[in-house]
Amino acid sequence: MEASRPPAPEVLYDTSPCGLLLAAQSGRIARANATLCRWLGYEKHELMEGRQLHDLLTIGGRIFYQTHIAPLLRMQGSVAEVKLELRHKDGSTLPMIVNMAERRGDGETWLDAAFFVVQDRHRYEHELLLERKRAQQLAEQHAQGQHELVLARTRLGLALESADLFIWDYDVHAGERRYDEGVARLLGLPGPAPVGAADYVEAIAPDDREREAHAFAKALGDGSFYRCNYRLHGRDGDLRDVVSSGMGFFDENGAVSQFVGILQDVTAANRQRTDAEDRALFAEQMVGIVSHDLRNPLSAIQMGAYLLGRGTLTDQQRTVVGRIDNSAKRAQRLIGDLLDFTQARLGSGLSVRRMPIDLHAVVADAVAELALTAKGRPVEHVRIGSGPCEADPDRLVQLLGNLVGNACTYGAPGRTITVTSTVGPEYCALAVHNHGTPIPPALQSTLFEPMVRGNNMSQGGRGVGLGLYIVREIARAHRGRVELASAAEEGTTFSVFFPPAGAR
Repeated sequence: MEASRPPAPEVLYDTSPCGLLLAAQSGRIARANATLCRWLGYEKHELMEGRQLHDLLTIGGRIFYQTHIAPLLRMQGSVAEVKLELRHKDGSTLPMIVNMAERRGDGETWLDAAFFVVQDRHRYEHELLLERKRAQQLAEQHAQGQHELVLARTRLGLALESADLFIWDYDVHAGERRYDEGVARLLGLPGPAPVGAADYVEAIAPDDREREAHAFAKALGDGSFYRCNYRLHGRDGDLRDVVSSGMGFFDENGAVSQFVGILQDVTAANRQRTDAEDRALFAEQMVGIVSHDLRNPLSAIQMGAYLLGRGTLTDQQRTVVGRIDNSAKRAQRLIGDLLDFTQARLGSGLSVRRMPIDLHAVVADAVAELALTAKGRPVEHVRIGSGPCEADPDRLVQLLGNLVGNACTYGAPGRTITVTSTVGPEYCALAVHNHGTPIPPALQSTLFEPMVRGNNMSQGGRGVGLGLYIVREIARAHRGRVELASAAEEGTTFSVFFPPAGAR
């Protein structure tokens, strides 16, 4: 049998699995195989009719050819595995690997080139480059995150140290709490040292251990915020007050995955607060004692003024005696306010004697007396509704005296002060209205606190700032409340509401 003949060299050249091209030294394409033509979308005659090798290269490929490939060919006669992008006939690009060699023949230098399509490799290299950029970006982000983490830890450390706070957490696997070395200071140790969970629990005051353990167990169980005050017995013999707080983080199954907390030594703050409360209590007690003891000498002064007034006096002497009597009465009112203040602050509140009264009649009598000392301002009484009322008449007169006195001090001169008494099935009420400069909103929230007065003191107000406080306490003693409304056009109204007779 006759052996089969291999394809002719011309056929092998034309159908080679790589693209083959022969170009003159000038760059003119002299020959190209069918494989290269198919890859680039050309017919053979289109490539061999006056086209140059540079026509098949992209702009970047031309520059690379002139700066790298051409010098290497001149120096060593060939180049291998150089990556170039060739232009397809439709304008797209095709990545290729090229091997080139210079060949001499017939007195001319020829460039022999073999091209291999590397689209998959190009895609891989492109993706590899992108991944490298992503990795570099992630590395930069990680470095930035580490820097910010160090900075955050430094700031946290400074904040904890300046606030005298200590960190602890809960080891889920070991089932016990872990404490920062700085916690050793709370246990009376001279400096930072490891603190075990058992050592810390042992330092908690025995009376506080069960309560603290219950609070922490509850936070672990239901995810509530943990906060507990307890005492620590330090090894230095000191008893410290500590506030421990923390919060847990739970997974999708509801199990605790992490629990972080802080400790704060509040011993000094508690002592300072206790000392301040003791000083305030002592001062209030002294006010009550001195005010009570001043009543007797003031009564003697009033009695002396009364007896002097019954005698034969000159006009000048009678004026002096009248001033003494008025001053003593005013001092008596101030002392009464101070005693009420002391009773409200140190006792169970102002005492009242509730009884059935005719509210309108009580208010009418009070208004008649107050009109005599209203500094020339008309005082008008308005009655609304009718029905039974239970209240302490003396305390209501005192309340009206404070409110009307306040209206006289801060109200517009010459304008009418209106006192309204209301009796209804749902509530009883007293209201005092005056015209004048409105009370600033910022002052309204604190106006009923002790030692707070209005901002218009040029009109002769000389009280100690207890009048409105006592008004509020009288309202509270009647299970009522005080409301304030103040505006430029409507004026200022203080209203006191309390339950009617028979209400509980």
